[in-house]
Amino acid sequence: MRAIVGVSNRHIHLTQEHADLLFGKGHRFTKFKSLRQPGQYAYEETVTIVGPKGSIPNVRVLGPLRSYTQLEISKTDGRVLGIDAPIRDSGDIEGSPGIEVIGPRGRVRLEKGVILPFRHLHLHPSDAEELGVKDKDLVAVKTNGERMVILENVLCRVSPNYTLEFHIDTDEANASGLQTGDLVQIIAVDGFHELRTFKKRKVLVLNCGSSSVKFKVFDMPSEKILFQGNETRDEGHPLKETLAGIFRQVGKEVDVVAHRIVHGADLFPASVEITDDVLGQVEQISHLAPLHNPINLEGIRAARHCYPGVPHIAVFDTSFHQTMPPTSYLYSLPYEYYEKHKIRKYGFHGCSHRYVMERAAQIIGTTPGNLRLISCHIGNGVSVTAIRNGESYDTSMGFTPLAGVTMGTRSGNIDPGIIPYLETVEGIDNGELMGILNHRSGLLGISGVSHDIRVLMEYAKEGHQRSQLALDLFVAKIHKYIGLYFARLNGADGLIFTAGVGENSPEIRERICSGLEFAGVYLDSTANREGRGERLISSKYSPVKVMVIPTNEEIIMARDAYQIAVTTRE
Repeated sequence: MRAIVGVSNRHIHLTQEHADLLFGKGHRFTKFKSLRQPGQYAYEETVTIVGPKGSIPNVRVLGPLRSYTQLEISKTDGRVLGIDAPIRDSGDIEGSPGIEVIGPRGRVRLEKGVILPFRHLHLHPSDAEELGVKDKDLVAVKTNGERMVILENVLCRVSPNYTLEFHIDTDEANASGLQTGDLVQIIAVDGFHELRTFKKRKVLVLNCGSSSVKFKVFDMPSEKILFQGNETRDEGHPLKETLAGIFRQVGKEVDVVAHRIVHGADLFPASVEITDDVLGQVEQISHLAPLHNPINLEGIRAARHCYPGVPHIAVFDTSFHQTMPPTSYLYSLPYEYYEKHKIRKYGFHGCSHRYVMERAAQIIGTTPGNLRLISCHIGNGVSVTAIRNGESYDTSMGFTPLAGVTMGTRSGNIDPGIIPYLETVEGIDNGELMGILNHRSGLLGISGVSHDIRVLMEYAKEGHQRSQLALDLFVAKIHKYIGLYFARLNGADGLIFTAGVGENSPEIRERICSGLEFAGVYLDSTANREGRGERLISSKYSPVKVMVIPTNEEIIMARDAYQIAVTTRE
């Protein structure tokens, strides 16, 4: 949404009492011109204002008369007059300086009432509703032209008597290259100066998996969840039927649809609007994620059929990791295989690592660009990511999500020579072996009883040695990657635990951190074991801040989809 600019020159609002003293009792003011705000106008009459150091003549009187006298000036005017006026909202005049006002029939000594007006927006309630703001909220505006700047801390004034207009004083207008009649874009600037245009949208977030479809409907930009669900399905139940049921629940009132796509290779460093060309590119790389991308594509086609007139946005698990340097993503294979077949590390859980990175920076009180972080996404799938200056620098998962640490049912890294050996000694083919590595290995493979950390802990307490071994191996592999990334980052400012196990298992967190004291990691055992939700769990004396941050991949998807939709289609 854009607003017209009204540059506010110095002016004064008068009470009836002061108008009588300055212009004579019974004086009838002459209207000079109407202002944009309904029922407001400038008079032809002017006054002179006098301060300790100087005076300014021809200060316009604005109408109608008010219950308080208020003089609104600029910082430059204040220097001329020799007064230090505070930046205030209109009517907030307590503690402000006074001044002498001279009219044609008399003078008035004001004891208070001189302010620098807070830059502000006049908004009708319908405008405020569309922007998702209320009276006294703060937003920002972006100017156009050669001096494109962002002006933060713009006060919202909401009233049925207002029409949309941005007011700014002459000093700021000159510095910003603005004049009356120009247009500015109303935006928000978050803690990382990421722009989000205020435009109300209903965003459907879809995550189509092989056995379930998770979905959420967000009101944006408020980020309020309007509706959510998780529909399970078996192989015999077509995805399009599951989606049809979801679409009936959600209804037709959807403005944007966000789709999770597991693999974007190196084609998509950021989320994009889905076109036929984008679909073709994703289809061409689907062999890199044969269990995921085809299902993601099927979900996209069904949603585009149901919601044909709205933007559909692809959000890739791999995008966040496209900032890794070649020393992190290349394998030591003949380089021609990278050039011909794009064999390299891609990394996954990108939305999760990106979300917790942003939250960690807010918890620490800085921006991601100032931090070195190690993010541990520990669920049934596990990935550890080294984040430097707000970007992925290295990550444990690789060409596929099978690589890296020990996981629930996935093996993680193994000697590649094991694969042909097992094919020979066990008499199994490659497809069957890949099934074993993906679905029968990891915690399940070592313990022989379960992939669930909670179950294994119970078994271990009862003396089940292979459950204990599985837990020891699980912790050791994650611990090793954290140590590796301390080296890759030359130290770290924060260590993050997220996802199901990372958020909910104090025992696993404690065991992973044990032995990292050399790197500056010191847990607060009470905070680790007794707290809930997002929090610091490190000692106040710990150089490295250790945090538990519940992940929120869906909100990253909703934000990206919303931003792309309002930017490209406004």
